[in-house]
Amino acid sequence: MSLIVADSGPIHYLVLCEAIEVLPKLYGRLLVPPAVADELTDAHTPAAVSRWIHGIPPWAAVRSPLQLDPATQLGLGERQAIALSLELGATQLLIDDRAARRIAAQRGVLTTGTVGILEQAAASGFLNLQETMQKLLSTNFRIDAEIVREVINRDATRRKIGGSER
Repeated sequence: MSLIVADSGPIHYLVLCEAIEVLPKLYGRLLVPPAVADELTDAHTPAAVSRWIHGIPPWAAVRSPLQLDPATQLGLGERQAIALSLELGATQLLIDDRAARRIAAQRGVLTTGTVGILEQAAASGFLNLQETMQKLLSTNFRIDAEIVREVINRDATRRKIGGSER
């Protein structure tokens, strides 16, 4: 079973688009650094997200890194997530922020974001990508419309080639 670490963005949006349950199916165990858990319980966080982190499922846990990543231009949650990924040799770091993804990649950490997770889940047959993307786009998630078209087109092509219309 693999181990992943997540920053707040992917968890936040996977909860809101009702796709959080794909994480253990795709990756196994999820670890969330304390600063990320704090972000997920912030007063401005949607209630569904706060409920999820307060009732964290058995396949997930909050865990502190031993050291903090020195990338000072990143937020505390991102720095803890990168550090924890490195310390534990996580399979992937789930993170949306471009700067944080770039820094993680420079440190040899494989990353994916919310949309990448949804694409992988759809390819594995765990969700309907078009429906889930509509839910995601009904939140305050920011993504270029062209990227959304590309993702939907890739999914349609995959389903057509695979011979199944999920």
